[in-house]
Amino acid sequence: MRRLLQTIFTGSSRVVRKAEVLRAPLLLLAAICLVTMPACSTLKAVVKPKQAKQKQEKPAPESPLIGQDEDEVKKKLGQPTDVSKTSEGNLLWVYRPSWKLLPDDKGTQYVEFKDGKVVKVFKKQ
Repeated sequence: MRRLLQTIFTGSSRVVRKAEVLRAPLLLLAAICLVTMPACSTLKAVVKPKQAKQKQEKPAPESPLIGQDEDEVKKKLGQPTDVSKTSEGNLLWVYRPSWKLLPDDKGTQYVEFKDGKVVKVFKKQ
């Protein structure tokens, strides 16, 4: 009976030791994976705020529409999609592309009038 008890206790302790030896590298590997995965996701390129603003609003340099009246703009661009007033009291015409599937501002052109003449033209891209 003594030998039986001794082999059970010593045999089970060997199994536990082998399991501990196998668990240690697996736990280390799991810890490395958990640490490196978030670190890799933080290495993505970040767009600077100045570049983001330049991509959103791109003013048309020396637009041929500046200085024209409402009738001339209607002849060139057609009827505006939306008409509104700015906080300064100027008239703002908005031309949205008709081919858009998702509602966003890409490709939208804005024409601002002051005293019946175009003062500002810009397009979001």
